[in-house]
Amino acid sequence: MYIRRIEYIAAAVLFAVLGAVLAVITAISLDTGISDPDRKTLKAADDIVMRAGSLTSISDDEVRIAKARVEDGLISCGDYVISVMTSPEYLLKGVSDEQFANDLCTVIYGEARQKEADRILDNLKEYSRVVAIDKALASESRKLRATGNPQGQGSVISSVSLEKTSDQPEQYTVGIKESKGSYTATGDEVRTDFFVDGSLFYGYLKYSVDKSSNNSNYKEFVLSWDTADCAPGRHEVYALLRSSDGRGTVISGGEITIPEKLIIEPGSVEESFIPAGEPNSWYMIDCKDENCYINFAGLSDDIRVSLYDLKGELIGTNENPGIPYAMLRGKQQDAAAVAEETGITGVSNCFYVCVSRASSDPDTEKDVRFTMIQSRECAYFDGSYMAVTDEGGSNVKLKDMADNTYDVEREKAGIVPINGTLSSLIMADYASAKNVDLYPKFDYLVRDYGFYAGNTKGIALRCSALEGYSADIKITADSNGQERELTQGEIFELPNGETEITLKITSFDGFADSYTIYLLNGNDSGGFYQNTLSKFPVSYYSGLWLLHKLKPSYVFKPYYTNLSFNTALEAESSYGRSLIEKSSYPSYVKPNSKVYDKPDWMAAKSEVVSYFMDPRNFFTPEKIFMFEMLGFDPKVHTIDGVKEIIRGSFMDGADKDYARVIFEAGKEAGVSPYFLASRIIQEMGYKGESALSRGEVTGFEGFYNFYNIGAYATTDPGGAVVNGAKYAQWGKDWDGKEITDQEASFLLPWTSADKAIKGGAKWIASGYIDKGQNTLYFQKFDVLDDGTEKYNHQYAQNIMMAYSEGRRYYRSYASIGMTDAGFEFIIPVYNYMPDTYGSLP
Repeated sequence: MYIRRIEYIAAAVLFAVLGAVLAVITAISLDTGISDPDRKTLKAADDIVMRAGSLTSISDDEVRIAKARVEDGLISCGDYVISVMTSPEYLLKGVSDEQFANDLCTVIYGEARQKEADRILDNLKEYSRVVAIDKALASESRKLRATGNPQGQGSVISSVSLEKTSDQPEQYTVGIKESKGSYTATGDEVRTDFFVDGSLFYGYLKYSVDKSSNNSNYKEFVLSWDTADCAPGRHEVYALLRSSDGRGTVISGGEITIPEKLIIEPGSVEESFIPAGEPNSWYMIDCKDENCYINFAGLSDDIRVSLYDLKGELIGTNENPGIPYAMLRGKQQDAAAVAEETGITGVSNCFYVCVSRASSDPDTEKDVRFTMIQSRECAYFDGSYMAVTDEGGSNVKLKDMADNTYDVEREKAGIVPINGTLSSLIMADYASAKNVDLYPKFDYLVRDYGFYAGNTKGIALRCSALEGYSADIKITADSNGQERELTQGEIFELPNGETEITLKITSFDGFADSYTIYLLNGNDSGGFYQNTLSKFPVSYYSGLWLLHKLKPSYVFKPYYTNLSFNTALEAESSYGRSLIEKSSYPSYVKPNSKVYDKPDWMAAKSEVVSYFMDPRNFFTPEKIFMFEMLGFDPKVHTIDGVKEIIRGSFMDGADKDYARVIFEAGKEAGVSPYFLASRIIQEMGYKGESALSRGEVTGFEGFYNFYNIGAYATTDPGGAVVNGAKYAQWGKDWDGKEITDQEASFLLPWTSADKAIKGGAKWIASGYIDKGQNTLYFQKFDVLDDGTEKYNHQYAQNIMMAYSEGRRYYRSYASIGMTDAGFEFIIPVYNYMPDTYGSLP
């Protein structure tokens, strides 16, 4: 729905005003009496009325009505001429006295007469225009005169001014506008009319007297009007000051552009866009008796958003390049005070929103799409953005775009963490004036960062909040118990040892959240630098220091591969060793790669392989578990932990107690049961998509293979699944139909789920963990310096295997409160590691 309100057409207004004037004159006539004119006078009056009507846009019907009233003696001819030649429509032409005199002659005589015009001008030196009209008509016939015998000069305006109305920075005008003006006039008989494009418009006028002025005839006024009553488009604004001497002064107020606005409601969700070729789109929201909250999500491109108050004054603008959200916030306005101040009735707590293309985006020939969520918090639930309409308690109420409502547990509602959030964070070395690399790279969702100072002796911080203008940021630095507050851009000299910098973001409604930067300059008091950091390359320091501060019980040990990183990268990027599923990650696929396994497993780009090979990309609590030692640890591993890993998967709620089987398999094989559970989900699919999990491979019914052992990729019929079934039946020698003693120790053939899970665990322990490939990373990347051929003994071709399984481990540990346990991590180190890292295509 768009805001368009009908303007008052000038002719209609004039007719209405004329009707009122004539009604008043009629009353006067009835009281004073108007003599019956003779036929000659009536003919002259008819002609005068007709010619007077031609000065304005009065219709023929209106002229006929006026003639009839004159003929009936309800009004005089003079009354009608005065009503026309002192009307707003006539005065809006900016008629000078000379033009007035010529017009009046034309009205009375049907032509310009210089002698009569000079006489009218002489009268205007002493009398008002009203008296001049009356005298000029009287000179033709006293029966044409106005009723009431007008006399005197009336109030005379000598000077006037009106401030220009101009568009805001977005090139549009919204809200209640106020135009201030002043005039000097003799007498008090002055009125002001307000016009938009020549049409009389509802405006509210307030006068005041400048008490500091010595001129008692000087007055100031404020003209207020609501642009919501004006149709979208370009408009000229001006005022007409009319005085009782019959004159009028037209003052231009400038030109404005009213945007087309979509009405949005608090608690609603709207999908909207900036149309191709347009610079912005506009919205209006009446927040009733609440603060204004508007969130933008699902952005197709970066946007700039601005919020204006009910007077059209800019509250603030936010632009967050690279962040998929934007926010606007506004405090509840005192609508009653504005109504009192301006005289406008029905003022409400309205805000105006402008969504513009980002200043960095030169492409204006495309739609920019986004979703607007009008609530303090927003959620992404069931595949859609929703407004949070009730935040109280452990449950929240959600509303979608179709006004459907949902009552959901808060932790399952998908609340988007945007309140109290930074949109940028930059730390610079003040000596070099260059930005330094925090670990990890800034991400608005990441709250904790690490930094090893090295040669950096002092730093300066700059940051901004996602809420922009409506949030406050407080920066404090704590060094060895000594706390001080920092300002943005202030140089902070780093003391030796540890420093924690906290950035607290407080929203305008009081909600607060914080970010922390853990800095280390030299040695720490706990010996972590000496015992751990110093054994790794310097480029590992910031990330490992962050992990140590977040999880002080973790133990990190380096493994020196004695390989050049580029040498290993070249090997892992060749011969189909590192694959990616094109349907899920099309931008990760190497150009012109063949399909190595069905349906669409293809070779990963070298930069993708480099990302997942480089350990420095995974030094956060959620990602570090790809380096976890995979041996069985009774202090860490439990059946309940296994249950958390398989929760929601095909093994959850099945007739078989999969959690117990997996736990026992891990304990017997000396392998982490969490690793085994995660590996099964990785290989079989979350819902058990692989027929190997059900023993239902065609031609190999009754044989199971939960770890895809021997299921090497092939484009032959059945692909890797058939190869996995063959191994489950006869091990490596399917053709010879012979199982070796070692394979028998792995419980082959795997004719049940229990045998496949437990036997497969023994196979993994024997083939990988016992041979030193005792982390997810080493099982994916065979880079051990153990004298054997490298790159070939790799458990999976999926380049993301170690990463995705490691994250699953973390979630499982978190679900049972085990993330603070004393885990041990083996982290590979390469020679000649690249200076830059951390980017995916």
